[in-house]
Amino acid sequence: MGHAAPTERATIVLKVRNLTESDRESLPRALMNLEGVCNAAVDVLSGVVRVDGAASDSELLRALSALGKQAVVVTHTRGAGGAAARPPSSSAAMRAKLFLRLLKRNANCCS
Repeated sequence: MGHAAPTERATIVLKVRNLTESDRESLPRALMNLEGVCNAAVDVLSGVVRVDGAASDSELLRALSALGKQAVVVTHTRGAGGAAARPPSSSAAMRAKLFLRLLKRNANCCS
């Protein structure tokens, strides 16, 4: 079994190889059939699957493997409020923040 009690909620982000457009609907449907999974979403372009619920990492990896998908756990936030307390941010927004930080650092070092 996983490393948490079945009633403890988590947000698990997995990197999945070779996602297709058909996976956008089929993977969440299959993952939602697992006991404890409350929500599942697929981002085909980035190859990311996000799962909310009480299923263990190993259960999710087994389910994806049974569907012919290779996956690894990227992040795992367990407990009430976990990742849901923070608003989601896109990778573009994160890159923009990092770029602005680097610009600011360069401006400060050379003035």
